[in-house]
Amino acid sequence: MAAPTATAVDERLTHPTLRNQISRVPYLPGLDGLRAIAVTAVLLYHANHTWLSGGFLGVEVFFVISGYLITLLLLSEKERTGRVRLGQFWMRRARRLLPALFVMMGSLAIYMSLFNTRPMGQARGDLLAGTFYNSNWFQIWVGQGYTASANFAPLRHLWSLAVEEQFYLVWPLVMVVLLRKRGDRLPRVALWLLWASLFVAALVAALYISGTVFIGADPVTNAPSCGAGDSHGYLSVFGHCINVNEALYLSTVTRAGGLMLGAAFALIWRPVAIMRGPLRTRGRRIDLLGLLGLLGLALMMNRLELVNELTNEYDPWLFRGGFLLTGVCTVAIIAAATHRRAWIGRLLGIRPLHWVGTRSYGLYLYHWPIYQIIREPGQQLSMRQFLTALLIALPITELSYRLVELPVRQGRLGEWMRGERKPRTKAAVQRRRRTFVLGSTFALLAGFATVSIATADVLCEGQVACDSEEGQEQIASATVTAAPPVTVRPTVPVSQSSQPGDTTP
Repeated sequence: MAAPTATAVDERLTHPTLRNQISRVPYLPGLDGLRAIAVTAVLLYHANHTWLSGGFLGVEVFFVISGYLITLLLLSEKERTGRVRLGQFWMRRARRLLPALFVMMGSLAIYMSLFNTRPMGQARGDLLAGTFYNSNWFQIWVGQGYTASANFAPLRHLWSLAVEEQFYLVWPLVMVVLLRKRGDRLPRVALWLLWASLFVAALVAALYISGTVFIGADPVTNAPSCGAGDSHGYLSVFGHCINVNEALYLSTVTRAGGLMLGAAFALIWRPVAIMRGPLRTRGRRIDLLGLLGLLGLALMMNRLELVNELTNEYDPWLFRGGFLLTGVCTVAIIAAATHRRAWIGRLLGIRPLHWVGTRSYGLYLYHWPIYQIIREPGQQLSMRQFLTALLIALPITELSYRLVELPVRQGRLGEWMRGERKPRTKAAVQRRRRTFVLGSTFALLAGFATVSIATADVLCEGQVACDSEEGQEQIASATVTAAPPVTVRPTVPVSQSSQPGDTTP
């Protein structure tokens, strides 16, 4: 039998049915396993950074996965339907992310209003920033980012979700422009995105401030001033002191490298198309690539650290290629996890990892507030406290997944509400009453918590309102004499409470 000509191959590849099959995004259980590894690393690091000093890199893994999957979905919709429906895309993202977020923040607000009222004033800005997915910029602006320790800060972990959501808002618009051209330009677009990711890495390396950063003093008034000549690592922006390194870590622009790296890989590595090309028989080589990625990721999570405990400064390796290398290792793992003939994908898809991976969003949402409630101020979790936190977080995550996330995502909540409007049996009437009572109770408590937080004072030490004269004096004196976040040179010895055990990625 004669081999098919190049023209015949081109015609088959452009056939609508085959093109739709290639564009399809199948379920990829290996990616759930990779999510499980990433969220487990973050949970360990947040509990006690000595257990896994580089566990915060799990967030970078999430960024790469998000860039890869979102780009795959957008590309698939464009090829199957001829266009990208932006409104429907954003609605799907909202149904996926917002319900659990609002439940978590509402429950936290109720807890604070009933049992821990002191930090309510400080939490007001965090709640608003979390609602509008601006937590990363808010933390940069107020100077209370992830390195601030010894405080009850139950929403500090939302910065990474803000980065992803801002990407979800902007990236579809970029893809609509890119996909207006012919599909054969996709490899070239992938190369552009790779160069953009490298540019971000170079920008971060160039802007990184080495050494211990600190705020100077005004030469006339001797008051703290980040614009003073002897300041190191701070910028004054409209009267606010901005820590440059914190901004590099938290800002969407400087953390977009992993997202763009994942997006670039999605344009050249589409699971169904790969299995129809020459790489379909390269499972062992892809396994080797994925194994190298896993080993590299494990090595960095074990060796790197956010803040060097000896020099009390950010680890320069992170900002000088560490995040980029994490992204490259993650891409290698994704290649193996999405290849049907690679055993790494099957290994990552085992049931325990699948369970954790499908609930990784809820685990990330709920674990940090629970850690904050359990831990002693400024201390890391002991193993007993960590296990206690897991015993609380896992059932809450499962309930949220079953009763909040899945019903909203799959549209079952709307169907249930429409069915409950016309109860026909006694059991249905009783169920409707119980639902009304529970919903009303939660709504009343949430309303009470909202009013309490909206009217609460921002307190300094000794229950003094920070906007009072005495409170302002406390703030000024604390800025001069107290040990600032771990990235600031203190005038007193750094205690254990100043170490980054209370940090979030």
